[in-house]
Amino acid sequence: MTAWAALGWAGNACFFSRFLLQWLDAERSGSDRATTWFWLLSLAGSVLVGAYTARQGQAVLLAGFITNGVIYLRNLQIALDSQATAAMPASSRPVTLFALLAVAVLVAASIVDAEKSAVASHHAWLACAIVGQGIWGSRFALQWWCSERAGRSHFPIAFWAVSLAGNLLLLAYAIHLSDTVLTAGLLPGPVMQLRNLALARATSGADVAESSPLLAQRLAAR
Repeated sequence: MTAWAALGWAGNACFFSRFLLQWLDAERSGSDRATTWFWLLSLAGSVLVGAYTARQGQAVLLAGFITNGVIYLRNLQIALDSQATAAMPASSRPVTLFALLAVAVLVAASIVDAEKSAVASHHAWLACAIVGQGIWGSRFALQWWCSERAGRSHFPIAFWAVSLAGNLLLLAYAIHLSDTVLTAGLLPGPVMQLRNLALARATSGADVAESSPLLAQRLAAR
């Protein structure tokens, strides 16, 4: 095993363990909260697997690790800030807009870079990678925006749905590349995302039942 592959596997371990810990916490507490450990492991995984993808010349995937790293840092700040307000602070809006602009610029740059080395027969797979990375990258932008508005670091239901769609597309691309490191890192995702999606829906249904029993009965009857 090369040193670069070792970095990739170490990053995969960080990514897997973060969602495993989050999954166990959600099962135990029935909450959609995100702990500081989740964001610390996310940062470590992003740096390690990002270095591996840079070595492999996968510019499309690298763009996602870079932009998500920025979002991980902001979520870590939110998680550590016990004085966060219920509404998005005015000072955070420029940061959010800058992050979204950075996502667009980096993805566009990765598309141009990838197309230079792509041949006609690979265009379909390149499109799969670009669309998958766009969806995959947007999940944490969505999660960040929801956390800013709520004043707490958490995972909305939409996060898991978007994660599942992006994960499946990137997994297909990784299998096409025959890259064991990337495939292994993406393979466990759908199982955790489906389970967390079920937990999030159950929690949302319980909240509806508590706040409005009549509305819950109507929803259940549909």
